[in-house]
Amino acid sequence: MKKNRFFAVLLILFSVSISAAEKRLSELGWIEPDSPVFSLLAYPQRVERIYQQNNAQLIWIDLATIQKFEQQLEVIHRAGISPLFDRRLSYLQQYREQNTWFEYDLLATDTLIMYLSYAEQAAKLGQQWFFEGKKLSYNLPLPSENAFVSLEVAVATNGIGELVQSYTPNDASYQPLMTAYKTLLEKESETIPRYNQKGLIKPGDRLDDRDLLIHRLSLVNIDMSQVNDNVTWYDNSLVKVVKRFQRMHGLKSDGIIGPDTLKWLNLSVKSRLALLALNAERSRLWSQEEDTVIVVNIPGFDMKYWYSGKPVFSSKVVVGSVKRPTPLMSIKLDSVILNPTWNVPRKIMVEDILPLAKRDANYFNRHHIEIIKSWTSDKTLDPKAIDWTSVDPDTFPYRMRQQSGRQNALGLYKFNTPNARAIYLHDTPSKHLFSSPSRAFSSGCIRVQDASIFAAKIFETQGIDESKLKDEQNPSNKSIALKKRIPVHIIYQTVWYEGGTLQYRDDVYRFDAQARG
Repeated sequence: MKKNRFFAVLLILFSVSISAAEKRLSELGWIEPDSPVFSLLAYPQRVERIYQQNNAQLIWIDLATIQKFEQQLEVIHRAGISPLFDRRLSYLQQYREQNTWFEYDLLATDTLIMYLSYAEQAAKLGQQWFFEGKKLSYNLPLPSENAFVSLEVAVATNGIGELVQSYTPNDASYQPLMTAYKTLLEKESETIPRYNQKGLIKPGDRLDDRDLLIHRLSLVNIDMSQVNDNVTWYDNSLVKVVKRFQRMHGLKSDGIIGPDTLKWLNLSVKSRLALLALNAERSRLWSQEEDTVIVVNIPGFDMKYWYSGKPVFSSKVVVGSVKRPTPLMSIKLDSVILNPTWNVPRKIMVEDILPLAKRDANYFNRHHIEIIKSWTSDKTLDPKAIDWTSVDPDTFPYRMRQQSGRQNALGLYKFNTPNARAIYLHDTPSKHLFSSPSRAFSSGCIRVQDASIFAAKIFETQGIDESKLKDEQNPSNKSIALKKRIPVHIIYQTVWYEGGTLQYRDDVYRFDAQARG
């Protein structure tokens, strides 16, 4: 009876000022005059409408639903991207612990509206939240009318928990990330010492604290059932586990426990939870609509090509260096260029090539680079006729073009993706770079290992007869237009699910630290 009286008054009070509402509620004795709940509401008119349609009944009456929603807010909190949601979660937890359920109900409903908007806006604004350090600290716009219809149906059918679940990412990695998150969360209260050792530990070496090493390894849910119990040295059963751990973290899987392996072993539970949460939320950003798509994951230094929903090609890649990072973007592959020439970008000409040319008069001839008078001219110049020592980088007047061939920086294939930032995929003569575990060496573009196989797979899936292309004399810059452009997504996930296990990688561009900072 008291509950119905409270909400009958509440529906009236939503149409008047906040101060008047506080006064009237204070007189009824339901909400204290200084309660912050009114100042927290971002969508009071919509909240009023929801309660009106629900006959002024409490909405958040199921503890399992409350727990599910708070867990989702907790993940956003752990991701470190939103002071706004952090504050709301803190108040919700406070109201729940104090059993002030009227305030809880109002704020939870208002926060759910904001959560639906967050899920819808992530594709548009996620780049700022997850990679540019712009915290979500402002009220989001109202979600779509479709979202409100879903919300109203969920309220009417007690389906709030299912609604929250439906607005989580549909990326294949999301649920494994969340499963690992929930499992690890149970261990956060444990005090787990750092694992220390002297020098490198190799198979057969004695271990000073084998049990702690095993405990640290178990934090990532590696199967430990085959590890021997009654030994004190680094035996083969434990070496196998360490190798799996190393593969999970993108390390050389040699079983030798060195500084890089130690770094990941000693990652705190709190830090690993933050990584899982951040990457789970990041997966909202990446499009899942295409069944034919190329995805480059920068921290993974890899690329995958899906055709009709099936993976048909994967490859190691070299991405941009820390000083010249590969941008995160969505572009489209429209053609494959055989035997490409390379128009050298100005930044590379001025910062990389010019200093070398000043020291080596034969640099251009050895690297088959032509000097062209200007960007508006095609007239070539004799490099030896130019006094390179006197050329000013700030007023550099020339452009450079490297001739096609195996020595060309683009190799024998350029996978053309027209965009304002001149980022594309290509072959490379520097095959040795693919043997490095960390491959951030380029000036922004993406070098593909086995580029000839990649080109063949593209031609095959596009219905282009490659044999006819080989029969022809392939001149420089022979462009093979694709029948249908292929979306290319350049993404950044430092944790993802693949091959039945989670994969962790170093934060090569420091985006993780920036998002959580």
